[in-house]
Amino acid sequence: MKRSIKKSWVYLALAFLVLTIGIALDGYITIKIMRIIDAAMEGNMNLFKEEAIKAFLFIGLSLPFNILSSYTRGLYIYKSLVKTKVSYVEKLFGKNINEFQSENNAKYLSAITNDMNNIEKKYLEGIYEVGNSFIGFLVSFIVIASVSPSALFIGIGISIISVVLSMAVGKPLQRHEKHRSDLFEGYTSYIKEVLGAFQIIKANNLNEKVKEDFYNKSKDIQYKGYTIDKIHTYTLSLQQLVMYSSTFGILIISAFMAIRGSITTGAVILIVNNMSRVIFPLMNLAEWFPKIFSVKSLFEKMDGSLKNYDNYEETIDINEFNNSIEFNDVSFGYENKEVLTDVNLNIVKGEKYLVVGPSGGGKSTLLKLFRKYFNPTNGDILIDGKSLKDIRKASYFKNISNVEQQVFLFEDTLRNNITLYKDYSEEEINLAIERAGLKDFVKGLQNGLDTMIYDNGKNISGGERSRVAIARGLLSKSDIIFLDEAFASLDSKVAKEIENTLLDLDGVTIVNVSHVIFQETKDKYDKIFVVKNKAVI
Repeated sequence: MKRSIKKSWVYLALAFLVLTIGIALDGYITIKIMRIIDAAMEGNMNLFKEEAIKAFLFIGLSLPFNILSSYTRGLYIYKSLVKTKVSYVEKLFGKNINEFQSENNAKYLSAITNDMNNIEKKYLEGIYEVGNSFIGFLVSFIVIASVSPSALFIGIGISIISVVLSMAVGKPLQRHEKHRSDLFEGYTSYIKEVLGAFQIIKANNLNEKVKEDFYNKSKDIQYKGYTIDKIHTYTLSLQQLVMYSSTFGILIISAFMAIRGSITTGAVILIVNNMSRVIFPLMNLAEWFPKIFSVKSLFEKMDGSLKNYDNYEETIDINEFNNSIEFNDVSFGYENKEVLTDVNLNIVKGEKYLVVGPSGGGKSTLLKLFRKYFNPTNGDILIDGKSLKDIRKASYFKNISNVEQQVFLFEDTLRNNITLYKDYSEEEINLAIERAGLKDFVKGLQNGLDTMIYDNGKNISGGERSRVAIARGLLSKSDIIFLDEAFASLDSKVAKEIENTLLDLDGVTIVNVSHVIFQETKDKYDKIFVVKNKAVI
């Protein structure tokens, strides 16, 4: 994740450049103020007027740079955060399907929400504030040194103490931030499950149980935040003691030097004025360094969640499916549980296949192997004589279509949900709509294909959602269409019509996994595979 942030270095450099000019102007203005005071003390009216006019000019010049500083700061954070989020999602969709499905989605939701928020508030803003503080410290340091080099030693002492304190507090904060991120992950998962089971909770009067669990999880997260805040408070209190003691010491030293005649009255005011510009940036550095260091564990955790543990190198591309898919002694299992053993079957291009079997018998697993979501534990799957394991996923997915029982719909027009943002002619779209049994539905809509679909299709029925998915498969003109309980949400009449349409497609291979079996269409399949007892018959 850090690499994506580093790509925004140009915006950070621009922000620091503007900051440097603005802070340098402020430093120069303090020098002018010193000269104005010295001229007044000497009674030199000409010098007083000259320096006062210059000071006003530079004060006016500093205004646009202060505005520009705010703008460039926002631009840097905006660009960096967008790049980081896009990079995370891009890498997330590079995960192997089987590895993604085996993990809790809450891990990724927590990363995109809570962890990204921490990166913005503690890392991106922290880097800017550290730069701001360092530049401010450096400019004030130079201004003071130009008047009294002895003040340099006090400034160096303050810097060393602040850095040591920041480094000391950084390690425990990293551990606490990682633990808090883990708590948020579990919290997000819990909220997701509770909202998904809303009807069950209400129907079974489980409100109190949910309330108690929610209280415990919320308490743990808030207490961890309280612990982190306590560490910050103790550290800042100690740092403030060091800073204020140093400020008072410098005030005494500069006053003593003025009494002895080593420096002017204006120089005393300049030193005291700029010392606050040295002290507060150092306090700011001391506050932000631990926060920045604490985010390190989040970067490591997020990068770790995006890694694929199966890094098998795929080397073959295919343009089309020409002959057959063969399972040769294929076995597959999840961890220690074997689901399929020594499966041998042959799928021929253009033929239609029905896959049936008891619930939990392995139908879905067989389909996942066909779809290349998993690789076999043993044996091999060949497509046109080439090992499916060696074929690149992107290449294979171009030749297949998947029609699921659970259909995802974008918050967009019906047209875009059917075409999936690809270019098709009106004739092609209308033909797919007719074959999927959507023609009457589309005609009944006031805006037709331009009707908006909201909240994953909550403004249309489950049957219509299924038909949209089938229209997608028909429109893509894939060589193979895999159906996973695609007719479960349809009434029998519509389901039979669509199934007949699919079975009549010339040259298209159909693999239909279903517990819905119609006697009228059953005989139109070339083969029926029965999956049970770890075998395919």
